[in-house]
Amino acid sequence: MREVCFILVEDRILRAYFGSPTRIPDLRERWETIWRHRDEITEIAHSHPGEFLDFSGEDLTTMEAVEAGTGKAYVWSIITKRGFLSRQNGRDQQRGDSPWWLELLRRLSYGEPRPGRTTKLRKEKPR
Repeated sequence: MREVCFILVEDRILRAYFGSPTRIPDLRERWETIWRHRDEITEIAHSHPGEFLDFSGEDLTTMEAVEAGTGKAYVWSIITKRGFLSRQNGRDQQRGDSPWWLELLRRLSYGEPRPGRTTKLRKEKPR
């Protein structure tokens, strides 16, 4: 398992970020991307380990900082293996919809291949 974050513009993944099993590193590039695209971004979604379907203290601090810095309110979402929770304007809502990117985020986070498909790792080319 690793935490994965998607910055979304409607149903398009603007950027994807990959972390460890417990956190996504705080990267200047991510903050710059959010700033450059602040008027386009509609949702910021990330995975949590296990079934922890709630916003952590670090999540809440980040959400507050991003919204204060950009002057924008976004949809923030947490994804687990079986759960999908979003917060918008301070209200949490369990989601039953399945945007196309939801299963992709789960596969990238939990390493579960789609049924009937095999996944092979690409070999890196020598530099």
